[in-house]
Amino acid sequence: MNRRTLAWTLVVLLAVGLAAAGLALAPRQKAEVEASLEGLSLPGGPFERAEGPAAFTFPKDFGPHEGFQTEWWYYTGNLATNDGQEFGFQLTFFRRALLGPGQGAERTSAWGTGQVYLAHFTLSEISRGRFHAFERFERGAAGLAGAQGEPRFSAWVDDWLVEQTGEKEFRLHAAENGVQIDLNLRDLKGPVLQGDRGYSRKGPEPGNASYYISQTRLETTGTLSVGGRDYAVGGLSWMDHEYSTSALGDGLVGWDWFSLQLDDGSELMVYRLRKADGSPGEYSQGTLIRPDGSVRPLTREDFSVEVNGTWQSPHSGGVYPAAWVVSVPDEGLTLRIRPKMADQELNLSFIYWEGAVRVEGERNGAPLGGSGYVELTGYAQSLAGRF
Repeated sequence: MNRRTLAWTLVVLLAVGLAAAGLALAPRQKAEVEASLEGLSLPGGPFERAEGPAAFTFPKDFGPHEGFQTEWWYYTGNLATNDGQEFGFQLTFFRRALLGPGQGAERTSAWGTGQVYLAHFTLSEISRGRFHAFERFERGAAGLAGAQGEPRFSAWVDDWLVEQTGEKEFRLHAAENGVQIDLNLRDLKGPVLQGDRGYSRKGPEPGNASYYISQTRLETTGTLSVGGRDYAVGGLSWMDHEYSTSALGDGLVGWDWFSLQLDDGSELMVYRLRKADGSPGEYSQGTLIRPDGSVRPLTREDFSVEVNGTWQSPHSGGVYPAAWVVSVPDEGLTLRIRPKMADQELNLSFIYWEGAVRVEGERNGAPLGGSGYVELTGYAQSLAGRF
């Protein structure tokens, strides 16, 4: 789904004129970003657009699609130690193309590129109520950042990386300021094609859509380090891979996105494209993945999201929803969702809330639990809104 358009907007703004824009960056941060983006090509086009269902081949289609303007690989997960200490993590790689296919002169320098990469890494210490968030920007050149699909998938920004280590196995690594994850992921269900066979509509205009692939149940083991201690952890992770050349439609101000892994072996993804009055946009949708891996697409009419509480950030002042009831009536599914900790706001170059959540509910009257991640955008001002 097109839930990271704001991120791509920011990257383009940085690429085409950070210094001239006079953004409110600290001098050191400004210098680092300017150095990272020095010598990049200016934006161009045209780009490819998602115009209908496509055939996918893996691992090739886990990799980059540079004919499209925007792309991301989004990993989130809930982890725990044997003695019950809980953690959540996010590791995300964003790609933004500055030039469309065949645009611009051939670059001969090893530093020349038409691609910019951004990465976010967070760790939620649930048991201690601490949240750590980091970001990196890098050009897609000289081995500093990039992605590939074959012979095995990988994506990286500096030494933050995801790499495929087997047919269904992947490794994640990120480290910053004493916070580190080294995780091994095993895909238990295989790629899930969201929307119509991977074609995910975002609006009525031709090409206002994305190609959207998920891995919804990634068995996860490994280690993490924080506060000078190492922890052996296990749990479940989720991956979203999406690429497009489109944007949110008129009248939409953000999105509320849920990825939920339930104890009966099923998963639920729903998102609300949000209007200014808080009501859902027409192309809000979702997917129910059953324990056997079969998939049921959900339209806006098939599910509901009720907000039952709010939280105000002490950092940005943004007021976020902080308790929900998600229902899929004709599946007999009612889920009550709460953050595992309140403050999981990424207050970086742009501001959004993305955090680990706990799920309690019922399916056809039988108790059902689980965990997941929620992303909330458009509730707080970001750098991209300070021009």
